[in-house]
Amino acid sequence: MNRVFGLGSAILVPDGTIVYPFLNPFDSTSGLSSSLPNVVSMAGGLIAPRYQSKIQILPFVTQITFVSRGTLIIRMKGSGDEDVYDVCLAPQQAALTEPGTFLQLHNPSDEPCDVFYIIAPGYVFLVDDPALPPIYDDSVVLDEDWDGLRTNDWQLSKRLPTLEDRNAAITRIQRGTEK
Repeated sequence: MNRVFGLGSAILVPDGTIVYPFLNPFDSTSGLSSSLPNVVSMAGGLIAPRYQSKIQILPFVTQITFVSRGTLIIRMKGSGDEDVYDVCLAPQQAALTEPGTFLQLHNPSDEPCDVFYIIAPGYVFLVDDPALPPIYDDSVVLDEDWDGLRTNDWQLSKRLPTLEDRNAAITRIQRGTEK
């Protein structure tokens, strides 16, 4: 097995940021064997200057966002938080986002922001055709803004995936990589 890994091809993800698959056997775009342990995954990311992503939730995974270049504001609201709060990151700083936390990424500067995402358990992403929406994605990107979420008492208009949905995606990825 290749023991040296590098950033994969850029993927524009549903929240509007760019992700570079890196080390993830349960990302159908990674090219890695799904027989590898799924305890953690890594990806690179790029947040364009002055860009603010859509709000999202990661129902099943913990994400560490590490800034390698630039600055980043992560707006979050966890289940125990009364309202949203901002975490401001400079280069060489990281923030932790627990499962079920609302989050939004904002690059406030005129320079790109490079990040690394470290996710546990490993991120699950299943796509058949890169031109179409993913079949399964551990990130649920929302249509609401913060005011809309507050107004609806933090209830979502979208259905969150279940653990059964996640496990079915993992099984499909495993079948697709068994050759």
